Amino acid sequence: MRSMTSMTDFDRLLLSFSRYMWALLGLSVGIAILAYFLVTAQPRVYEATTRLLSANPVELSSSLNTPQLRPLAAAAYREAAYSTLVVEEMHRRFPGVLPKEVTKIREKMRIRSIETVGSTSIVFVLSVRDKDPRQAAAMANAWGEALQAWETALVRENFRRASASLESRLRWVDNQLSQASNRTDLAGLRELRATIERDLGIVRSLENSASGQLSMLSKAEVPTDAIWPRPLLTAGIAAVTILLLGFVLLAVRDRLFGPQG
Repeated sequence: MRSMTSMTDFDRLLLSFSRYMWALLGLSVGIAILAYFLVTAQPRVYEATTRLLSANPVELSSSLNTPQLRPLAAAAYREAAYSTLVVEEMHRRFPGVLPKEVTKIREKMRIRSIETVGSTSIVFVLSVRDKDPRQAAAMANAWGEALQAWETALVRENFRRASASLESRLRWVDNQLSQASNRTDLAGLRELRATIERDLGIVRSLENSASGQLSMLSKAEVPTDAIWPRPLLTAGIAAVTILLLGFVLLAVRDRLFGPQG
């Protein structure tokens, strides 16, 4: 057996650890049991998830000068998910459930985007946490619907502006027709008026029926397992932490006081 003078620091540390091993194991088990029961007593938190897909629409050839539905960036959807219109809709549907502060809302309702390289489609994952699993699922689905409604309103607003522009042009043509009846371009003005009226009718129809690019991939289901607390995981982390802490304290003790300390 090697003498104490020939033993390395690591050997002395292992020797000290072996002396106090059972005490450290007993302490770690006790702390693990205590952590288990403390965490178990905390309220359960459930998470429900809704998935939306944003994909480019199929472009059809048309001579009609209508607004182009260009895809929004993923960051725009993520910010829109916490916009005033969307949050107010959630407050209306779930009064007293959501906090007033946006930072607290972002902790309870989270959105992330999944973008595939080389693809123009984006998948948005909307997650809601709540103590009631049914309410978590209902809020996740309502959040997805509110975001879809926001995008649809944005698209229809673009058509409304196009409709207003066509109406302005139509009033100008009518003004030109009413100013003089002996103009040589009356036929052209009447043809232009008929074209504008046709386009205006189409745009108004699109305004009433337009929808956004977001589609529901999967609705949230009522979760059965809570994401918090996790008693076994917490107890295991507590036990390992106590063992590591004891190992470090013994190393410091041997470094300060030597093998006889």
